[in-house]
Amino acid sequence: MTPNSDLIQKFELQGWAANSSHRSEGVAFIAQDPATARERLNLFTDDSPRILICPLLDWSWSDIANKVAGVVTDHGTRVSRGSEVSGIVQVAAVLGTRTATKMINDGDYVKIICEGNDALAKVFEKAKRE
Repeated sequence: MTPNSDLIQKFELQGWAANSSHRSEGVAFIAQDPATARERLNLFTDDSPRILICPLLDWSWSDIANKVAGVVTDHGTRVSRGSEVSGIVQVAAVLGTRTATKMINDGDYVKIICEGNDALAKVFEKAKRE
């Protein structure tokens, strides 16, 4: 799936930019822990870029962060472990949104925009055809 007229913006979430001036986009998938994220990544059969939606990012998620186009978390700041991990694996991340795992659904399309210390996750859904 690529951004086009079949996408409708649902909302935006603000957070901390883990890497200034990074951008990414892809299909969201939610995981509450690293083991679940690994299992889910192995089930995807297409090559669509994926955006991981999770409670937090630390070193236990590093191998997963290395395989996704971006990460959006509920917790974390510019100086948290999540910022460290995403900086080392060079993945765009929006940290500390507080509500990402509650508001973003599996299959939503997410665009991550990081500029300076601020980051934005723009969340889209596919338009329903009648």
